Amino acid sequence: MVDDQFDFFGQLDLFGNVPEPPKAPAVKMQSASCSANGLVNFKYNPLMKRSIRCTGASLFGHPEVMLPGYMKAPEFAVARELAAEWAEHAVRRKTKKNKELVKDLVTRFWAVVDQVLVDRGDKPLESRGRLPPIVPKGKYHDLNDILAAVNETYFGGSLNCRITWSNRVGGLSFHSMRKDPITGEDFHLISISKGYDAANCPKFAVAGVVYHECLHVVIPVEERNGRRVVHGRVFRQRERRYIFFDEWMKWHKEVLPKNVRAMRRHKDL
Repeated sequence: MVDDQFDFFGQLDLFGNVPEPPKAPAVKMQSASCSANGLVNFKYNPLMKRSIRCTGASLFGHPEVMLPGYMKAPEFAVARELAAEWAEHAVRRKTKKNKELVKDLVTRFWAVVDQVLVDRGDKPLESRGRLPPIVPKGKYHDLNDILAAVNETYFGGSLNCRITWSNRVGGLSFHSMRKDPITGEDFHLISISKGYDAANCPKFAVAGVVYHECLHVVIPVEERNGRRVVHGRVFRQRERRYIFFDEWMKWHKEVLPKNVRAMRRHKDL
């Protein structure tokens, strides 16, 4: 039996004592009326919610962007800068390259908006084709804390990835690549089945599946006889290093399917 007062790697209360991440340096508050370079003006319409508009050239030939009223809040500063960059390209000649850039900036803008909404506890905007925002904090478990503990204990803190609860109902956890909407850089994203975010799920089980997905980040897929081997010999050997591997697998096989069935019936876990 696992005692919740102890962590799942052999040390006392590791999950309760994850070091706080370093605080970001103070950022100068940006104006909500214009972009950081002063070339794009912002106006706000309280009736708008899911759209933005570039009203063309204003004074001195610079564009003006109409944004939904809620985007005047300081937490949308990064989104406003993307909107400003979008506007500067939107008023230029419609070349193929420029059209692709404008489309990419719009996609990145709404991705940032959705993430800000989720981070402050609101629902993301509904839109087909957009990737869901990253949501690590669940009803029962905070994936950021668990990933930090797994990373420090098994990977020496060297793993660089992000984590979220999956919006899939099928019960599978998985690893994928995402593009940061702000920097444009690729990053690894671990998605954990919401069947683990349940009152009947012990923390060692969540840590087990997080560790499993972390291994997918560091161990490449093997090519054997013309086919892809995702869980090869090296993967299985390292997977068994998890101190509560057997307990996690027992929960995964016996309890997770029941939780997934309950999710499909829209029952609380």
